[in-house]
Amino acid sequence: MLGHLVTRTLAAFLLSITAGMITGKVRAENAELEKCTCDAQRENEPNNGAWVKNATACWSTEDRGRQWCDITVQSLEGGTAHGAVVGTLFNYQGDIPALVGVFQEQFRQYAASYEAGGHTVPVDMNRALETVPALLKENESRIGECVSAFRDAASGKGGFQTEGGGFRCSVSESSGWLRIEFLAGDFWIAYMLAPNG
Repeated sequence: MLGHLVTRTLAAFLLSITAGMITGKVRAENAELEKCTCDAQRENEPNNGAWVKNATACWSTEDRGRQWCDITVQSLEGGTAHGAVVGTLFNYQGDIPALVGVFQEQFRQYAASYEAGGHTVPVDMNRALETVPALLKENESRIGECVSAFRDAASGKGGFQTEGGGFRCSVSESSGWLRIEFLAGDFWIAYMLAPNG
């Protein structure tokens, strides 16, 4: 099942690259930090990383010391899983523990795929399985603010950014994408989610 998902994801990714090459539209002009990207040297413009163009939700594990990352796609454009997550977040707006639960479930799904293998960033996933839920719990109020900004950005309102204690959350002012990051040992684990599919 996981092999089939990886094969479909890779095929969709390669198809998007091939289509872009044929039409001459392969550009990173919209590869913002929040959008299924990783950039080992964060500057004003992305210049040292990767971007999955047709993804609507993904996880990135970044080893900034090696300037390397893994990106795991959780949903692609046109899929239904993404809309279900966004809808759930918007429905739980006033219920902070429920919002935290949504992110914990998304992380559990990511951890299961990570443990299935194929990653080049050697995260201690047992440690991350303790660290990430603890950071989510410690930052409940920030998560509530970030999800509110995410909902507002879907309506065309401005962005948001907060960080501290191994936790970061931002919403892009221009794209409305949500990015939540967790420091697990020496690595940053980031969850990125589009406001619409």
